[in-house]
Amino acid sequence: MRTLKPRHLTSRGAAEEVALQALTFLAADPERIGPLLAESGLAPNELRRVMRAPAFQVAVLDHLINRQELLLLFAAHAQIDPGHAVAARELLAHQGGDHDL
Repeated sequence: MRTLKPRHLTSRGAAEEVALQALTFLAADPERIGPLLAESGLAPNELRRVMRAPAFQVAVLDHLINRQELLLLFAAHAQIDPGHAVAARELLAHQGGDHDL
């Protein structure tokens, strides 16, 4: 995965990329994706349908941010600063992503 620089997080596209990277990271391990699915009430086969929904992207990032150890694992895996996930969450939430699915 490519490294995102802070200036890229000024765009919605970059924030969405961080959220999708986070979802991919979670989905790669049943133990990581299970709690997100349980919290969201979604079945695994529903992820493709909702993965581009801004509210779901915010939920994915919230899930990581609320689990510091998981956030740090994701950041190391994606080769980004953990603050990028927080910045992406804020950008998506402030651009209309903090609504119900």
